[in-house]
Amino acid sequence: MFEQTNENKLEEPKYEMVKQHVMQLLKQDIIRFGEKLPSEHELMSQFNVSRNTIRQAFSELTSLGLIYKEQGKGTYSKFVPKSRNSKKIVAVITTYISDYIFPDIIFGIEEVLSGEGYSMLLSNTNNNKDKETQFLNNIIEHDVAGLIIEPTRSALANINQPIFDELIRKGVKIVFINATYDDVPASSVLLDDERGGFLAAEHLIRLGHTRIAGIFKKDDIQGLKRRKGFVAAMKQYKLPIEINQIVEYETTNEHIHPYILAKTLLSQPDRPTAFVCYNDNVAAIVVQAIRDRGLSIPESVAVVGFDDSKRSIDGSIKLTSVIHPKIEMGRRAASFMIEMLDNQLDDLQFVYRPELIIRESTGVT
Repeated sequence: MFEQTNENKLEEPKYEMVKQHVMQLLKQDIIRFGEKLPSEHELMSQFNVSRNTIRQAFSELTSLGLIYKEQGKGTYSKFVPKSRNSKKIVAVITTYISDYIFPDIIFGIEEVLSGEGYSMLLSNTNNNKDKETQFLNNIIEHDVAGLIIEPTRSALANINQPIFDELIRKGVKIVFINATYDDVPASSVLLDDERGGFLAAEHLIRLGHTRIAGIFKKDDIQGLKRRKGFVAAMKQYKLPIEINQIVEYETTNEHIHPYILAKTLLSQPDRPTAFVCYNDNVAAIVVQAIRDRGLSIPESVAVVGFDDSKRSIDGSIKLTSVIHPKIEMGRRAASFMIEMLDNQLDDLQFVYRPELIIRESTGVT
């Protein structure tokens, strides 16, 4: 029978010895996430093994998602021990914080995080890219385990990609809500906004409307997708799309306001008989414009909003609106974060299918 040499007998135990030693350094938080591991040369001397043995151990640890290598710089930890997680903070950055759907989203996030022993660091950008930069830089400077973020003006270029890259390098887990940056690999919890725009337009078409206007926001992805769904419904039902019946606005342009856009459309001789609006806030503004023109809702003009916010039921006209999951989205985003931190999972994705709730702004049927 073939006998193994002493070197062959020792090779596997020494490879395992190095691997287990490094795992203990990581699990005991001696080497924290984002910090550099001992060099191959240092470990070779410590364990009296070959470079191939060290590299075999590192290869296994890399495949387990515990470490990563930067060419020419060294090998770094990407492991967060569970014993540290209970002390860690999850940063939450939204575009707004105290209005519209955001309190419900934040409530859902906080409910899950606090239930698992995590703290939440909350910021809002007021939909300002520079503030997003500021808050992301603050996160880099603090001991933050994860980031749940709604991108600011997500249809525009991601000026903060280098900061996101640095956060990922440091081991910070990221979950996007409502929208994503395509150049940042991360988990996400989204609503199918394109389908929502389609449902809103289809509802009006089935009610017999043929002159339907759309008012959408053009500096975030949700607005672009809702617009795309609106156009798809019009095409599917073979209705003409006039160049001036789809209008857009953006956050920073005060001169192109939804109220002005609605008043302009309503003043046309062949005015629209219905509106699909980017969200419920815009829908409420359109309702005011319709009333200011002396028209009735829904008899003269019907209106569909989006997000089913409190605004949709607070006014004298209850808005037909596409439902946004809000609290449930917050809960799921936080649950994804817990899974990523505690169980080292990545690339978790979920997309909600939208539904339409019908109220008096289109006529209850």
